Amino acid sequence: MGNKNNKHKISTKRVYDWVNSTQTYNITIPLRSKKEALKAYTYQYWALSDGIKKVYTNEDEIKELGSDGILNPETVSYINLFINGLLQPPNTYYVEEGSLTLKTSDVPNKGVPIVLQFVSIYQS
Repeated sequence: MGNKNNKHKISTKRVYDWVNSTQTYNITIPLRSKKEALKAYTYQYWALSDGIKKVYTNEDEIKELGSDGILNPETVSYINLFINGLLQPPNTYYVEEGSLTLKTSDVPNKGVPIVLQFVSIYQS
């Protein structure tokens, strides 16, 4: 039942029993775990600012660059927002499925790219 070369070892300084006598045993247990690399899937929602609005929807997406719209935040691991190539702090925007709301006092200039990056990390 198994390979005789597979040994289990435990290492401890002392073992105590109920009558307060001690004996020393040298036992070692090597623990090995199989390390698997995690996988990631990314998707980017792309839109261009019109210089006026703070709410962007699936209809604003540049269809040549993507067609999945704004994903549900509950189904992804991370969300990053880039405006004009700069990463925005999470407290400056709100995302729900189909909608991105900018919570800043100003709006991006007309024509500035808005990229909402969705990252999903999973095991294969």
